[in-house]
Amino acid sequence: MKRRGFLGAAAGTVASAACGPGRPPPPVVEFAGPDPERGHHLREGTWREGPVHETIHTEVALVGAGVAGSAAAWRLRRAGLTDVHLFELEDDVGGTARGGELPRSRHPLGAHYLPTPPPGCPALERLLEDLGVILGRDARGRPEYAPSAIAAAPLERHFGRGRWYEGLYPAAGETADEAAQWARWHAHLRALDGRRGADGRPLFAIPVARSSAELRHLDAVSFAAYLDDLGLHSERLRWALDYACRDDYGCTLAQTSAFAGLHHFLARGLEETRGGFILTWPEGNARLVRGMLERADLGDRLHRGAAVVAVDPHAGELRVHRPADGRRLRVHARAILWAAPRFVLGRLLVGADPLPAGALTYAPWLVASVEVRTAPRGIGARLAWDNVPLAGPSLGYVVATHGEPADQRRPGAVLTYYEPLCGDGPAELAAQRRRLLAGDPSSWSDHVVAALAAMHPGIAAEVSHVTVTRWGHAMIRPVPGLLFGETLARARAKIGRLRPCAADVAGLPLFEEAFYQGSSAALAALADLGRSAPDALADELPA
Repeated sequence: MKRRGFLGAAAGTVASAACGPGRPPPPVVEFAGPDPERGHHLREGTWREGPVHETIHTEVALVGAGVAGSAAAWRLRRAGLTDVHLFELEDDVGGTARGGELPRSRHPLGAHYLPTPPPGCPALERLLEDLGVILGRDARGRPEYAPSAIAAAPLERHFGRGRWYEGLYPAAGETADEAAQWARWHAHLRALDGRRGADGRPLFAIPVARSSAELRHLDAVSFAAYLDDLGLHSERLRWALDYACRDDYGCTLAQTSAFAGLHHFLARGLEETRGGFILTWPEGNARLVRGMLERADLGDRLHRGAAVVAVDPHAGELRVHRPADGRRLRVHARAILWAAPRFVLGRLLVGADPLPAGALTYAPWLVASVEVRTAPRGIGARLAWDNVPLAGPSLGYVVATHGEPADQRRPGAVLTYYEPLCGDGPAELAAQRRRLLAGDPSSWSDHVVAALAAMHPGIAAEVSHVTVTRWGHAMIRPVPGLLFGETLARARAKIGRLRPCAADVAGLPLFEEAFYQGSSAALAALADLGRSAPDALADELPA
């Protein structure tokens, strides 16, 4: 829902109150991001029937303009295919990588950064070159990144015991045993870092499907159980690793597969040795999605606010409903790339879905961007890009305005708050989802500001705007047994002319996985159409 369309609505705006002399007005509070009602219409099938107003014939129909769909559109255009139509349910593109804008700054509504690609990802590097993020190569052939895209130091700090500390490991006050366990954990990672299995593949790779088979059995156990087996019980260590799982996957240690947990630390190379950067922008990964779609140059073949309400994958037919004007389209495509969440497809298929209902589980998330008149500070370590509390369910906040050049910096800041709503199984996740969608903008704003005030007493008086984004099915959960089992094989299996290709069919909710799923599906569609991609790279092709 667009901000200007929401302001003034009784349910979404904090009513103005008389302000005393010198007192700032109350903050403007609103929902932003996806409209849950559209998803509910798809679930209930209320848009499925009706007369067709227009018929479209195309070579490739793409469904979903998130990272995967945008990557597919970009890749098809690079191969010279222009007869492509992209259908997006929401009025804005980006999926969970959408961005928004407050008076002070643009900001993310979801995914907000991308680590620089590790060696072995030339297709992703090609994208970043195309978008002007990689400016060239040094004498050794290593990418040189645009300085404006690199997250500025300090990168991370954490809050506990009433003050801020550098980094994300809570070392203050640790015992000798706790320090020894932390050292053992890093020694364990170093022993695995860079290793290849007997099949010649890296133990942990991007995309994950290229990982060696040697340690895939670790997907069957939880990360918590794996740490138990290593004798690592330190609460400090487990907090740091649990934070990493909640941040990347929306899961706790006990809910994350051990393979997925290790993948977080090792697939890109150890942070302390790989020498990479964090790439980020005020609006987060929305910058990358926008760049891909600009280069795809779809024009009026990008259909925003277009709900695909029925899919016949064998006939290559889509039925599309446009809520804004009630018009309905029939789309005939030689190939369909389904880059929307996989669980939605089962509700729309004409015929049986090979994937059982409920086979995949998704983490709901609360994200809120808060504009403050004065940038927060705090005792101890200075304000960082990522600011994390030790207590409570939230992951803290990133500063959307952190990368502003010193000579252009203005008062205030925009803080984007993240909170995964974790659950042990479908029933708990459904309860969390109901809780998320039941709250009004004011109650969620109060929740977010209270969490910020626990780190920054008095910050409530500095808040001028709050946008609240509710992601009911934000990301696939890599629970034990998911990554290499039959479930994902069924989820990504081709059905007639349709190929599922969102990040969820890879099992890991990462930008890189969405990019490779979309890019590889585009190449597969070209092959189905009897067309070639002369610039194809080996890492784009299915493993």
